[in-house]
Amino acid sequence: MSGPAASLKPFGQLEALSASAPWAIFPRKKLDVTYGDIGAGLAACLQLREHQRQEYEQNIANLWDPSGHAMVTLSIRTGFDLLLQTLKLPAGSEVLCSAITIPDMIYILRYHGLVPVPVDLNPETLAVDVELLKKSITEKTRMLLVAHVFGSRFPLDEALEVARSNDLLVVEDCAQAFMGMQYTGENRADVSMFSFGTIKTATSFGGAIIHVKNSAVLEEMRRREKRYPCRTNLFFFKRLVKYGMLHGISTPAIYGLFLHACRAVGADHDKVITSAIRGFSGGELVSLIQYRPSMALLGLMHRRLTCMDEQYVLLRKSKSERLADAIKDLPNVSIPGYCAEKHYYWLFPVCVPSPKDVVSYMNKHGFDVTSGATQLTYVPRYDERWVYTSAAFRT
Repeated sequence: MSGPAASLKPFGQLEALSASAPWAIFPRKKLDVTYGDIGAGLAACLQLREHQRQEYEQNIANLWDPSGHAMVTLSIRTGFDLLLQTLKLPAGSEVLCSAITIPDMIYILRYHGLVPVPVDLNPETLAVDVELLKKSITEKTRMLLVAHVFGSRFPLDEALEVARSNDLLVVEDCAQAFMGMQYTGENRADVSMFSFGTIKTATSFGGAIIHVKNSAVLEEMRRREKRYPCRTNLFFFKRLVKYGMLHGISTPAIYGLFLHACRAVGADHDKVITSAIRGFSGGELVSLIQYRPSMALLGLMHRRLTCMDEQYVLLRKSKSERLADAIKDLPNVSIPGYCAEKHYYWLFPVCVPSPKDVVSYMNKHGFDVTSGATQLTYVPRYDERWVYTSAAFRT
């Protein structure tokens, strides 16, 4: 793919100099954003006003899908909640889910009286196991919620065939799978959802795009969303300042000082980082997500989508593939998704017998890796006695 060279974030060519410091530690993840983007967001906080909302929402939606089947929401959680409000599925209806997702999606399903039913993943491709999918369908099943995890994306052909033959809605969660405008959702899915939250590819520190095939459902979702209060530009300004500071810490020399400082005062840097980047905290989830995005967020989303640094994504993919090739044959090491047809490594997961030992070893050698900071979790399963069991990778 042609285009300008990928930007080294956050400080461009100074990153190499930062990495050479004796105390430098490479962070587990860098935000996919430049200070130019953050500056543009801050300017939008001062310039954009509420009367421009319709223009910006329509421009973003048309950029995503000129046929008019997309809408902008505060988050994927917001869009998914709007979808379930609109569908009004009977209480007790079952929703088949990829067995690994974020807890908030499970919470939203249960909030609407629905029962999440996990379907195990193939560890090599991270695709849902189609045979288990077929076996999981009951007379109560109404929806299939497929999550593309870790930056991978698997073909939905077989899953769609099963869903259509059983009259199931298909919802595609692409929060971790965005890699550029060449993929804006599976056109045969009923709904596709993309996130631009803080740690996502092409982050705008919030916002999501929800693509809905059924026009009547989409219009009702839009109607409901218009009743929500709007986040303010001041709220977003504070958010940008906070993450701008955190972004600066992610350069290796400064990040090394941060980790050493945490250890000196006995703080768990995993908890510090996770709490700092969590999108919704400090209240009941549904009350936190039922807002419209601020105008400044819409302005930054439009900038990120029209100035996408796809070379950065390809560089991340190339480096991750080289790392995977280097470690895949090590004893007792497995890489979930190594055989995925499409993989852009939003995260790089590795399964080892003793994660804590690997984390400690890598930290000592200048690399911050983690075994406990991700929000991904297993979808719990109810058996016939209403006792929790769990499902995840099928081995």
